[in-house]
Amino acid sequence: MTMASLQSAGPPEVSVLAQHVSDHLSVFVVAESSDTGKPANGGLRLLNYSSDEACIADGHRLASLMTHKHDLYGTGFAGGKIVARAAEPATVKDELISVTAELLQTLNGAMITGCDLNTSLEDMERLMSLTPHVLAAVGSPVDASAATAFGTVGAIEAVLAQSLTEAQPGKALVHGCGAVGGTVAKTLIQHGWDVFTVDMSPERAGLQGATPLPPSSSWWEKPLDLLLPCSISGLIDTEMANAMQVNAIVPAANAPFQQPEIADDLRRRSIRVLPDPLVNAGAVIADSIERFSPEAWDQASAQEVYDFVRHEVRQRATDFLKQRGDGFTVSDALVEVAAHTGKDPIGLGFGTAA
Repeated sequence: MTMASLQSAGPPEVSVLAQHVSDHLSVFVVAESSDTGKPANGGLRLLNYSSDEACIADGHRLASLMTHKHDLYGTGFAGGKIVARAAEPATVKDELISVTAELLQTLNGAMITGCDLNTSLEDMERLMSLTPHVLAAVGSPVDASAATAFGTVGAIEAVLAQSLTEAQPGKALVHGCGAVGGTVAKTLIQHGWDVFTVDMSPERAGLQGATPLPPSSSWWEKPLDLLLPCSISGLIDTEMANAMQVNAIVPAANAPFQQPEIADDLRRRSIRVLPDPLVNAGAVIADSIERFSPEAWDQASAQEVYDFVRHEVRQRATDFLKQRGDGFTVSDALVEVAAHTGKDPIGLGFGTAA
């Protein structure tokens, strides 16, 4: 995929590069069909999918999203994802690690993976003992979820056109208070914002200084300055969107709308909606640093990585909003702000800055 393909209506071309299928565990490596020579990059996801077909379909969807993210930021990677299906995910971890290592080895560096749903840093440490084709900040103080969270904070600052330190605090709602959303919510609270939280776990929603709302409440009807979907794909349907009273939506979750047209309808109401690949790229930017500036990565503190991610996302989101203000469509604005083909990977910029 090239920068120009961001403009196309169809998804990028992805395919299954390698697979393992058994009666209790299926694993599929799905990646962008590319002749650029760039390795594909995306996490290892383990779920109880209804069928192998559903698993592969999700792999295609996720690899396509990863492709957009990598292209926007010029990470040096192609898009990819490893999706695994098991009826009892917790019981197949040992086999999953072994099978995934074998698949990665057969691909000889064409795919590089990391954590995703139901896989942990501990899993990645075990996987790395069997194959070198892993980027997950193993042995590093950097946390991939925190990188995504600080990238989201950078996107917020782009919407506000000020740093959080300078901006007038307002009202925000964070839907999903896990590793990403929890950090975003805490950061806003620290800067004086009134933060509402929604999470299936009362413990996660009950952050000090936040106002938790029940998941069953009509949270989407609250008047807000910022809505931050940090939970699931397909969270927002048409009925919710029609009732929203919000100035801007900054999604850390992938594909937060049930249909893409919902975001367009919100924009027609002068609600600013940032595309999710622009917001939630923190982990892949960190992967680019780890891959292409290994010495700087080894010497850097976690906060230095997070600050770099925050700055890069803020700058890219600011440029996107400027293009939109100049009358560009969403797709054209994304093309304008995307990293140029042939440019050095973004991770090398961290090495230069360091």
